[in-house]
Order: sequence, then structure tokens, then C-alpha cells
Amino acid sequence: MRKTILIFKCIIGILSLQAQTEGEQQKDKKITFGLRTGYEFQANSSNLNYSLNLPYVSVFSNFRLSDNWSLQLELNLRSEKRERHFNNGSKESIDELYLTVPVLLKYHFSENFKVYAGTQVLSASLVNDISGLKKWNGFLGIEYHITEHLFLDARFRHGFEDIKLNNNFRDNRISLGIGYKL
Repeated sequence: MRKTILIFKCIIGILSLQAQTEGEQQKDKKITFGLRTGYEFQANSSNLNYSLNLPYVSVFSNFRLSDNWSLQLELNLRSEKRERHFNNGSKESIDELYLTVPVLLKYHFSENFKVYAGTQVLSASLVNDISGLKKWNGFLGIEYHITEHLFLDARFRHGFEDIKLNNNFRDNRISLGIGYKL
């Protein structure tokens, strides 16, 4: 786990150094980098009792495809605490640390307001199962820029995994975040 956190810190450092060198370029640069953080909340009922999730942190790169379209790649690290209640009255506490990689296609209504949709291409638990793919999710979201660099976003994440394989539980989430474009 320490290696993962060290790798994540290195990625943030590299992205911020590169963004500083590109900071003098024009406003309409093709590739931008940034950081996001926020909270994620469960959007459906289940037999899992979620406590307030710890904040997620993300680094992203946004590739401008045209005046109105861009592609955003993210690397998210999020922590989750939950309790699972069983029919016999017992419960299990679970602390997870997830690494997720969403890919989002954005439509720019203006420089301040954007909508996006995409999918999560990787979701791996760094605590319990390092084996790789865990869940397949889709995203819908909106982004509003307060300033040229600071923005707010809200997104809905819908789990596409087979409901019978997951204790009749589909993992739907709502996240609210704030970001900074370097």
C-alpha cells in the first residue's frame, strides 16, 4: 500500500511540474492537467451500511478534441468504510482503498459549463484484491467553472455488474467535488 501511495504522489508531482512549464502557453491549449477531490455517497439501498466515505483524490488530463468536445482521463484514489449486515445478525466491517480509472467524453456548452459521460475502465481494491478489474460503471456528470482554474462537479455513477452476482445490490453513487485545473 505504501508503494501505491508513493506512485500516486509521484504522478501528482510530475503532472504539476509539467503544468507549471505549460502555464505560460495560450488559453486554448490542447492538453490540460488538474486535481479533483470530493465525497461520494451511496445512491441506493442495500444490505451494506455505508458510513460517510472519506474524500477521493484524483489527477486528470483533459485532451481538447475540438471547440466543443474533449476527452478526460482520470486516476482516482478513494477510501471507503462500510459495514455489511447479514441475516443472522452478524456484521462485517470493511475498509477499502480503491484505484479507479474513468474515461470521460465532455461536451462544452461554454468555457464555464460542461456535461460528460463515460465509463470506468479499471476499479481495483488495493487492500483486498489486487487482481485487477472489479466493477464496470458508467458516469454522467456536469462541471461548472467558477474561475479559469477552479471548478465544481457532480456526477452519477451507475454499476453495470450483474445484480445476482452482487447480493442483489447494484452499486450506484453520487459524487460532489471541487477541482483545480493547472
